[in-house]
Amino acid sequence: MAQNNVSPWIEESAELPVEMSARVRLARNVRHIPFPHMVRDDDALDAVLEKLSTAFDDYQKVSMNMLKFEDKALLVEKHLISPLFTRQGLHSFINENESVSIMINEEDHIRIQTMGAGVPTHELYKEAAKIDESLEDVVDYAFDEHFGYLTACPTNVGTGMRASVMLHLPALTLGRKIERLSGNLNRFGFTLRGIYGEGSVPLGHIYQLSNQLTLGQAEEEIIQNLDELKSQIIEEELEMRSRLESEHLLEVKDSVSRSYGLLKHAYKMSLKEAAKCLSDVKLGIDLGVLEHDGFKFQKWIQLIQPAFLKMRLNEQHKHYTSLEQAVDEERATLLRELTGGK
Repeated sequence: MAQNNVSPWIEESAELPVEMSARVRLARNVRHIPFPHMVRDDDALDAVLEKLSTAFDDYQKVSMNMLKFEDKALLVEKHLISPLFTRQGLHSFINENESVSIMINEEDHIRIQTMGAGVPTHELYKEAAKIDESLEDVVDYAFDEHFGYLTACPTNVGTGMRASVMLHLPALTLGRKIERLSGNLNRFGFTLRGIYGEGSVPLGHIYQLSNQLTLGQAEEEIIQNLDELKSQIIEEELEMRSRLESEHLLEVKDSVSRSYGLLKHAYKMSLKEAAKCLSDVKLGIDLGVLEHDGFKFQKWIQLIQPAFLKMRLNEQHKHYTSLEQAVDEERATLLRELTGGK
C-alpha cells in the first residue's frame, strides 16, 4: 500500500460527467462482546483479530497504534478508515488496490467496506457479502431472528448495510435545488451528505447519496432504490446543465475560465477554493467549453487534501513556520503543476 499516492482503483477510474464512485459498507458485531464504546479491554477482540489475520493474510494489516497522526489522516482522506476509527480503532485490513477495507473496532466490532468507480453498486455488495460470508464462518455474529444484525447504533440494525454513491452536482447546487432534493430523499429513507459522510461539508459540489434505513428492507432492495434515485438525480443534474448551457453560457464560460486561471496561476489556495475551482473546470470540460487533456477530477480532489499535501511537504523536506500556510501554498504549487501553469 503506497500511502502517499491515491488508491489504485481511483488512479484507474474513468471520468464520468456526474457519478464518481460507489461504496458498500457492512456493520457487524461479535456475540457476547460489548459494543466498542462499552469495551474497556482492548484484548476482547484478540481472538477475532487472530482469525481475521489468518483469513485475510493477503491483505495488508494496518495497526492504528503504530501510525502517526498524519498517516491516519491520510487513510481517512483515502476513505479507507473513518475519523472515528483514528481514535479508537485497533487494526484495519486493506487489499492491494485499496478497494476493500475491513476496520476492527470502529463504531462496531467489524466494518467491511468495498469501493469502486464505474462498478455497479450490486457488484460491490456481492464483493462485501462474500467477505462477510467468509467471516461468518469463523466469527459468531450478534444476530437476532426478528431484528437482524445487531449494531451499536440503532439506525444500522437490520441489514447493517450502508450503500452510497458519490455525485458531482454543480448545476443543481448553483440552481439552489439541493435543499429541495435532500428533503425529497429523506422521505424515501435516503440522504445527501458531504464526501466524508455524516456531519461533513460538501466540497467542490460533491455529495454522497446513501441510505438511512437498514431495517425492514433486504440488501438488494436498498441497492435497487439507491440506483433508481441516483439515476433520477443524474438526469436532473444533466437537465440543469443543459439549462445553464442554453440560458447562461456566458456566465458559465466566465466562471470556468476564472477558475481555470486561478488553478494555473495562484500561489496560495485554501481547500474550499481549490475544490470549487476544480468543480468549475470539471463542469466546463463536461459542457465542452474547456479542454484539458488528462484532467482527473476525483484524483485531484484527493490530492489537494491536507494530509496528502503534508506528506508532499515532508517528502520535499520543506521548512515552514505555519503548517496551514505551507499547505495552502503547496496546494497551489501542485495545481499549477497539474494544469500546466507557471
